[in-house]
Amino acid sequence: MRLRALLTLSALLLIFPSLVPTPARAQEPTVLTTQAPPGLGLGTVYSYTLENGLRVLVAPNDAADLVTLDVWMGAGTRRETADNNGAAHFIEHLLFKGTTTRKPGDIDAAIEDLGGTLNAATSYDWAHFYVTVASADADAALAVLADALMNAALRPEDMEAERPIILSEMARETAQPTGRLTQAFNALTFPTHPYGRPLIGTPAGIAQMTRQTVYDFYKTYYAPGNATLVIAGNVKPEQGLAMARKALGAWPAHPFPADTVPPEAPQTAIRTRTLEGPFRNAYVMLGFRAPSVKDRPDAWVMDVLLTYLGQGGNNRLTVDLQRKRRLVTSINANYLTQHDPGTLSVTAECDASNADAVTEAILAEVQSLRDAPLADADLAAAKHALLASYLFDAQTSSGRAGALGFYAVIDSARYDTDYIAHFEAVTAAQVQSVAQKYLDPQAYTLVTLLPRTSPITASWR
Repeated sequence: MRLRALLTLSALLLIFPSLVPTPARAQEPTVLTTQAPPGLGLGTVYSYTLENGLRVLVAPNDAADLVTLDVWMGAGTRRETADNNGAAHFIEHLLFKGTTTRKPGDIDAAIEDLGGTLNAATSYDWAHFYVTVASADADAALAVLADALMNAALRPEDMEAERPIILSEMARETAQPTGRLTQAFNALTFPTHPYGRPLIGTPAGIAQMTRQTVYDFYKTYYAPGNATLVIAGNVKPEQGLAMARKALGAWPAHPFPADTVPPEAPQTAIRTRTLEGPFRNAYVMLGFRAPSVKDRPDAWVMDVLLTYLGQGGNNRLTVDLQRKRRLVTSINANYLTQHDPGTLSVTAECDASNADAVTEAILAEVQSLRDAPLADADLAAAKHALLASYLFDAQTSSGRAGALGFYAVIDSARYDTDYIAHFEAVTAAQVQSVAQKYLDPQAYTLVTLLPRTSPITASWR
């Protein structure tokens, strides 16, 4: 599913290389024309590669006098090892704390003085850092963002101040039923792949993590050849390129490790785990392996299947299991397109007495997708809901920048510019075929979280 604000130029130019390319002169832009009906407000995207290897995407849109500057790094949890798990997220907490010339608080103050917003996020495949300001202030804002990226101080005292904050964030996540479910589900589904590790690390790992560990990760992966800058909003292509060169053109290029993450072995059996916790209701998470961004057209087809099954107000699971049969109090499905094969999962909240019935009902809905193609009306409704979700994000500068950067970091920007045309071309027969290929009733992961009466004695079982 598309990344939402929380959420591809030829592959020759934009796929991440294993090493920084040989420096070359910045070329004329590659023009990416959106393959979608006119009038959607998406416009043209201009792609450049600077001499140091930095990829720059400029997406002009003058609907509002705003510009989003969004730098995406191929430096997420997937690039970690078991020993430095949590380093990528730790950098997110530290990057805006100061540089060699800016003390703590100066970066936030500089952006606030411009009336802008500053934020960051980390996931398995990426980390990104972004600011939205009035278009007249874009040049000044990018200078601040560039300083943070290129010259982060990562001071030991800032790390010690952030460590308890991260541990508290971790505790809040595992105190929530969906947080517990997701961690257990990922670990069970990906026993050897980084996707199975906690996104922000473990309590023991964060408590013991040294400044050197974080610094080494930063120096290894924060390289211009491992980055994409997206400039979206009220900006002209040549203006965006000039800003990028001025702010980040002097970022020294250096090699970074080849992408050698081995694939997870195919899942060929049902894996289950039962947890207990101090909750009133039960929670069920059931999921299957799903296509990577490179598995095309399967990835586009899976987005349509997902939307029909468990996204939007009138999806199949909500209508059948929640509204009609009243088996659940909430239910949704999720599939995030990732660099490597991920998962299609369904998460439901229900009365503990219904947990087994909910599991059976989910599997029955999946089986129906395998048994017969979608009706024409259902396929059209799913595509309409998917288009609405896409356009909701793409109409803002931050949403447009987020989508372009997200796909550039895991594949290429053309995945986004051609996205509408590809999912609109999906057929009912393709949905059935993808369901048969990936949604194997003999190869799924099931995690059930049941309530325990006493919160004091509640624990994972």
